Amino acid sequence: MSDAPLALSAADSSAVALVRRDAVLIIEDNETIAGLLTTLMRLLGLRVYWAASGALAEKIFAQHWQEIIVVLTDCRLPDGDGREVCLKLREVAPHLPVLVMSGSVSGRGVDPLPQSRLVAYLPKPYAPTEVLALVRQLVMAGGSKVALLSPKFA
Repeated sequence: MSDAPLALSAADSSAVALVRRDAVLIIEDNETIAGLLTTLMRLLGLRVYWAASGALAEKIFAQHWQEIIVVLTDCRLPDGDGREVCLKLREVAPHLPVLVMSGSVSGRGVDPLPQSRLVAYLPKPYAPTEVLALVRQLVMAGGSKVALLSPKFA
């Protein structure tokens, strides 16, 4: 198989849907936190999908899974556990990077997600720079070729 780009005619190109792989799915029921995370992800140059529940996250992921390069999830959602939702999402995309965030002191961390370089845990409260660093690390570990921006903080 050649590494040369595929040449398409004008007729062929209309049938090809290019997928932009530069989106993040934020699963967070607290609007204020979701807003902060959205701002941070946009500083990195990522597009954002937001779901306030596990059920909505599954619907969004079903429609946009090819675009999503990382998921940020809260543990406690109105309709379940964010980690369990991410297990379902990983049935479609097994190597999907996930950042689990929680204010709970239950000690479960990322469990039942498997410990790996594609899964990170961040306890609340957290600093914006911690979120940015972990997302950058997860995106790189996931093999994404997206060029993340480097925001400067005063």
